[in-house]
Amino acid sequence: MNRRLLTIARAEWIHNLRDPRSLFVVVALPVLLLLLYGYGINYDVDNVPFAVYDLDGTNAARTVITHLEQNRYFQLVAAITHRRDIDELMDRADVAFVLVIPPDLGRTLGAGRPATVQVILDGADTTRANIALGYIQAALLNQSSRITIDVARRQGVTVTPAFTVHPTILYNPGLGSTQFIVPGLIAIILTLLAGLLTSTCIVREREAGSFEALVTSPARAGDILIGKMIPYAAISFVDVLLAIGTGALVFHVVPKGSFVLLLSISFLFLVASLAIGVLYSTLARTQQIAILLAILTTLLPTVLLSGFAFPLRSMPMPLRVISQIIPATHFLIIIRGIYLKQATMAVLWPRVLVLLGMTVGLVAIAARKFKKKL
Repeated sequence: MNRRLLTIARAEWIHNLRDPRSLFVVVALPVLLLLLYGYGINYDVDNVPFAVYDLDGTNAARTVITHLEQNRYFQLVAAITHRRDIDELMDRADVAFVLVIPPDLGRTLGAGRPATVQVILDGADTTRANIALGYIQAALLNQSSRITIDVARRQGVTVTPAFTVHPTILYNPGLGSTQFIVPGLIAIILTLLAGLLTSTCIVREREAGSFEALVTSPARAGDILIGKMIPYAAISFVDVLLAIGTGALVFHVVPKGSFVLLLSISFLFLVASLAIGVLYSTLARTQQIAILLAILTTLLPTVLLSGFAFPLRSMPMPLRVISQIIPATHFLIIIRGIYLKQATMAVLWPRVLVLLGMTVGLVAIAARKFKKKL
């Protein structure tokens, strides 16, 4: 083999060994992606939160409730006493479904006649609703068979199945995936776009040699960063309008809630995403590194760990904790609530407050890390 070729290859090999960034890409990145995808991608639904609206109160009703409660796929979080509580729980996304026990369940089953149990599902999350409905039907069918056998033994006759499941889907009756995915895609696109736009705004000045002008200017560090963000905030806000308009015109998905509220919270989320890009632009020494950091820390976590594609409750606890520090996790709940549930600020304010805190914190951290030094 050509000696010069071997010399070049040896020099490049030594360079890669001495370059920590190359070692990170070669060694750490595949492991990191494998862990994220391995733990993050999980189509199973565990610990599905549900509530019970028991209108019967008999032993038969308690048997049905206990059967679901003891199933590892479900987690009973509330027992409600008024019909209006169902909408409140669903609007806040506190439960995935509500099991409604009819008032004559015990009497009907005691007479050997079939009864109907209603299940009201939150159709805003189509993936979880579809999987949860299958689990519910399987669990209740199993319980129905047991009750049927018990009745048949007592009466010495053959009886019909004890009860059937009547599903009612709220917010997205057809369980169409488009209505669920489009709002989430808007959040994904805005996160990536805003992060990339500002990820080079400071480091570009360093590479171009114009950073000296910023250093010698009388403007404070915070003023410089906010001034850098303003044009990108305006550009990104136009993209919000384009994304909402495209979703409405092409996919026929329009927000059912307040359009003004949607734009206001979207702008708040954009500022948080822009601040993430600015932070990387202050830390990185090259534009390529800044862009790589922005992509790795916005696109991948937002897709995998925000609840966009996979239910958060099916993830291990450490990943669920990490998901709570991702702005898109909270914005996804907000935008889907506005799009599908007509959610108002009275319901969304806890998430909006968290998003506001993240925005202020990210801007403050970026300003603190930015130093007017060469």
